[in-house]
Amino acid sequence: MRQIRLFILCMLLAFKGVAQGVQIQGKVTTANGLGIPGATILEQGTTNGATTNSEGEYKITTTKTNPTLVFSYVGLISQTINSQGRKTIDVTLEEDLKALQEVVVVGYGSQRKQDITSAVSVINMKDIGEQPANNMNQLLQGRAAGVVVKQKSGTPGGIFEVRVRGIGSLGAGSDPLYVIDGFAVGTSVGQNLNPNDIESITVLKDAASTAIYGARGSNGVVLITTKSAKEGKVNVNLSIDYGIQNVPDSRRVKMLNGVEFAQFKKEIFEDGIRYFQNREPKLEEVPIGFRYPEQTKYSTDWFGAIMRNNAPYMDVNLTISSGKGPLKSMLSVGYFKEEGSIIKTNYDRISIRSNIGGEVTKFLTVGMNVNGSYTKQNVANTDGRSALVGGALLMDPREPIYNDDGTMRPYIGGVDGAFGFPNPVFVLNNVIRRRNIGDVLANGFAEIAILKNLKFRTSVNAKINFNAYKEYVPSTIGLSVASGTAGAPPRIATARDINEQLRNYSFDQLLTYTPKIGANQSMDFLLGVTSQKETVYGVDGSGNTFPDDVVPYLGAASIRSSNSYEYGWGLLAYFARANYSYKDKYLLSASFRREGSSRFGAQNKYGDFPAASVGWRLTEESFMPKASWLTDVKLRASWGVTGNNNIGNYPSLAFVGANNYILGNAFAAGKVISSFANSNLKWEKSNQLDIGLDVATFNNKLTFTFEYYSKITNDMLLPISIPAVSGFTSSLDNIGKVQNRGVEVSADFRTTIGKVNFRTNANLTVNRSKILAIKGANDMLWYGGFYGGYNVQKVGRPIGMIYGYQKLGIFNTQAEIDAWPKQDGVIPGGMKFADTNGDGVVSYDTQDMVEIGNPNPAFTWAWTVAADYRRFDLNVLFVGAHDFDIYRNIEASTMNMDGVFNVLDKAKDRWRSPSNPGSNPNAKNSQGGTNYFKWSRESSERYVYDGSYVWLKAVTIGYNLPKFKSVLSDARIFVTANNLFLFTKYPGNNPDAGVRGGTELNNDDESYPVPRTLAVGAKFNF
Repeated sequence: MRQIRLFILCMLLAFKGVAQGVQIQGKVTTANGLGIPGATILEQGTTNGATTNSEGEYKITTTKTNPTLVFSYVGLISQTINSQGRKTIDVTLEEDLKALQEVVVVGYGSQRKQDITSAVSVINMKDIGEQPANNMNQLLQGRAAGVVVKQKSGTPGGIFEVRVRGIGSLGAGSDPLYVIDGFAVGTSVGQNLNPNDIESITVLKDAASTAIYGARGSNGVVLITTKSAKEGKVNVNLSIDYGIQNVPDSRRVKMLNGVEFAQFKKEIFEDGIRYFQNREPKLEEVPIGFRYPEQTKYSTDWFGAIMRNNAPYMDVNLTISSGKGPLKSMLSVGYFKEEGSIIKTNYDRISIRSNIGGEVTKFLTVGMNVNGSYTKQNVANTDGRSALVGGALLMDPREPIYNDDGTMRPYIGGVDGAFGFPNPVFVLNNVIRRRNIGDVLANGFAEIAILKNLKFRTSVNAKINFNAYKEYVPSTIGLSVASGTAGAPPRIATARDINEQLRNYSFDQLLTYTPKIGANQSMDFLLGVTSQKETVYGVDGSGNTFPDDVVPYLGAASIRSSNSYEYGWGLLAYFARANYSYKDKYLLSASFRREGSSRFGAQNKYGDFPAASVGWRLTEESFMPKASWLTDVKLRASWGVTGNNNIGNYPSLAFVGANNYILGNAFAAGKVISSFANSNLKWEKSNQLDIGLDVATFNNKLTFTFEYYSKITNDMLLPISIPAVSGFTSSLDNIGKVQNRGVEVSADFRTTIGKVNFRTNANLTVNRSKILAIKGANDMLWYGGFYGGYNVQKVGRPIGMIYGYQKLGIFNTQAEIDAWPKQDGVIPGGMKFADTNGDGVVSYDTQDMVEIGNPNPAFTWAWTVAADYRRFDLNVLFVGAHDFDIYRNIEASTMNMDGVFNVLDKAKDRWRSPSNPGSNPNAKNSQGGTNYFKWSRESSERYVYDGSYVWLKAVTIGYNLPKFKSVLSDARIFVTANNLFLFTKYPGNNPDAGVRGGTELNNDDESYPVPRTLAVGAKFNF
């Protein structure tokens, strides 16, 4: 028996020894025999693995005697090998050409990624994750070098500002052209497109890629491809997001509360007596309303009162697709509902999209896309100090929202010298501002294979948009003093209805030829003709003097007026493009477009837009060293001419306006020329040079892209002075020149660390604008106002420089004022400004104003970090902008020391006396009851702040549920956040804010705050 037990024990030990497996070693190399460091070797079915050393060598001790090993490396094709008892296994991993063979959408066609020789950025939608987005521009933010996206306002359904390689024009628009499924829809996608329907986004940045779009390509082109059915699959996809929105306390401006404001008013009243009457005030002299601040009954946070905490949003999307058979189809339905972070504002969108396409016969392919949406939006007048947000900051916090009987007070103010405002809560609940938009976007095509390599494609595109706006301001709404007028209700009720219809049609005829010219060469040619026409029809009606506020329609108004209008534009263009490749080593692309537009003068209807680019793949040359870490190096250069016709519809024509007369005591209708014609007007043209370098290392594990560009825009459309004898003082002409130069760097890294798949990408953009010439009486163009900040365009300087008085400190005594160049009217506590022209006077005009800020960032950047571990994944996006200035215009009111507005918390630390100077000026210049605002609100350096920021824009954490093959093929849950954390020293709520447009940059006069969004969601694939 003992012998049997001993035998069994020996057998078990023997089996145990077998179960311990074996040691296998070898080398992993590339196709050219170079060792691959960091390659992964995994024993199949286990978590046992190893990696190669710097020479590509490995050793692995397996758990089985006859294991199957999986050899993998990023950018190479994995291999699975059964050891079959071998102790040495050498493996060669072939290059995975999918990344290079990837097809990228470009203008009027597509190209292999490896053949592209121009500046093109592709947005990988899978890398974005489940970022909440109510419009597609939000998906662009931080995803491409050279593309700066700003959310200037948090208005529900609001549009983001997009700039590609800076601002290239002083007179025309700077928005890029958007192309959806081949249809150039214009400089805005609007609210039509559901972001969940987007398959891919490509941004064309240089002239070689955008010149094919001629007079609309100067500001870049954003190509959007929508989703379509996948080959051989029938899928049902459902996604649901639900979240809330809040404006964090850290991004709410700190104003004085009721007690603090009463104390502030008491102190400035007493300080006025001390300075102007040179005596100590008596308590009984202080007005009773703020004589005893501690007894202040109310302390209303007016900004908080108009905010909606935990404002909900919901996004639901259902997609059904069929990829079986010759014709493939897809149907998607989406519903998005967003309550604004300001009460009574919201945005609803329902969208439906369908497409069908495929091979009808061997020679005929057809396709059709139809996208429809309907949106409802309740908006409010929020931007600017005279509007709701700015007014809420300025209002007297000692006043309550409601009367003692619980009814809401329509008007607040007029007490103790504080200015009056309509109650913003009352306004939001009683004023109607509603916009409804119906939008249909459709395109269809037929492609005929004439010969094996010759194809003709004809397509028709259409966009129809119905836009209805209704406004009703009841008689119970008073007027704000900040708007230039003031008065408590009742007032005359007003109404306005605008109904507008847009129709846009285009027809494209494309002929492509891809001849076979040898094993080492490839060519393709494109010839095309496109025509497009857009017409807008509208009716604008208004009315006032309503009998009551019960019926808010124009028919109830006693006084009514209406106006109708129609305008439009058209274009016709011919274009050609040729691409050539030799051994995938030498690449050449050239295009030419001749385009005519109705927007320009009779003498310049047509313009020519040539472009060319070359590429050289250095790693294919014999002189390049063969190294395992260097996968691909491509040097490229491009040049081209693009245009900008975003200048309005009839600038070259003379306008005729009504001008009626009384002749012989009778009415006589008359007309008069109201603007000067210029038949020589033409579009702006931009010449652009681009040099790029694409580097792929470690078999595409780490890739870099470097870009240098220089763009000069000529013939900008700007007003020039003309002799008054002509009957006019100015006319439009093609003048001026602007340069943009920049550097773009982007990097992408992907690897596997154990069980973690890690990926990260980053981009950095440096853009420098410079005005080279402005033709006219002056070399400077001033925009803005004496009390609102100036943006000045000056030869030799960047676009939009901020101008005002240069701040040198605060006058502490009268002796300091007397010793300073004459600054008439200033008193101690007032700002000390520089006499920059040296004439001994700080004059009360623009003579002593100089550059006080640069609104253009020194650089912008973005960084995405993503990883997945087993079923978990993480995606994080940071964006940043640095070394730029913001003119905080609202502080001309929120730092007003006359006691007519509430003020910022920092106003507590203000100049009080020579012995108590504080750190902020006290610009109250009151004598004899007269307010004297001189040197208190002028455009000056006191309102300029550094706007540098780092913003954690998006975070997503997801979990992939186990598959249920009988029910679900894929399921996923996630939590996500937008605008999570903002790191900045800027005191405003949004460093991207700006209430002005065009070249009037970074003027913050308060606008709808941008909320933080937190959401949960799920996706199901059936």
